[in-house]
Amino acid sequence: MKTTSLSGKIFDVANIVFLLLLAIVTLYPFWHVLVGSVLPYEEAIKSGFNLFPTKWTFEAYEYVFSKDTIPQSLLVSVFVTVLGTLYQLFITAITAYPLIKHDLPGRSAIFLFMVFTMFFSGGLIPYYLLIKNLGLINHLAVMIIPAALSMYNMIVLKTFFQSIPVELEESAKMDGAGYMTIFFRIILPLSIPSLATIGLFIAVGQWNNWYQPMLFLNDKDQWPLAMLLRDILINNNTNTTASASAVNEQFMLADTIKNAIVMISVIPIIIVYPFIQKHFVKGVMIGSIKS
Repeated sequence: MKTTSLSGKIFDVANIVFLLLLAIVTLYPFWHVLVGSVLPYEEAIKSGFNLFPTKWTFEAYEYVFSKDTIPQSLLVSVFVTVLGTLYQLFITAITAYPLIKHDLPGRSAIFLFMVFTMFFSGGLIPYYLLIKNLGLINHLAVMIIPAALSMYNMIVLKTFFQSIPVELEESAKMDGAGYMTIFFRIILPLSIPSLATIGLFIAVGQWNNWYQPMLFLNDKDQWPLAMLLRDILINNNTNTTASASAVNEQFMLADTIKNAIVMISVIPIIIVYPFIQKHFVKGVMIGSIKS
């Protein structure tokens, strides 16, 4: 029977208390916004914020989805996130795979040139002029095409590819398989944990992307949810959703509606994460350690 010393028990208790406090600190902002989105205006006026409210209302969510702006921005975000994630994953994979081949001419020079872009860029003005010359101003493609490759993700995936036994490729070549067959039928299926992890990073970045829409999208009908949320929260632009005709509705737009939009923008990522969680730790560890 295993015995635990007094110091060990004290450490375990302190560790549990610390983790519980950390969990509370992490979850409280989420709970605060959730309660704020369903707390009736009358209750908020009477007692302020309630940690456990006795009355709930979904009028804010009904109000949000009764307008065309929010659902349209939500669809834009879903479209950009799904298409952008698949596009970036494909570009990252087809870039990382050739760089693990030692017989690739100029392999080291190409890799160093790409790593150079992690530390130095052309600046915002040349970037804006490039986007303008490509004809991507006020076009949804501006959120997808320029973000084709992240060097960090490419290095992680490249390291993962290097951990795959070379004997698998050699056996496939003996059976007459070419590089494309090996890549799509051997390398990619074995790389699902790493691809799922990188895909989650890309999807979260795409979903929360408001900077590029702020620079390049002038048409509010093309704004993703993150940009619309930024406009509401920072500029206090309640007219983005609708104009209020009564005092109570103005208060709702200024407070409850904002909380509801925040929850709408967070929930999709929370729903997706459990399906990728089983690959997450494995993908990060394998992609970060070279065997």
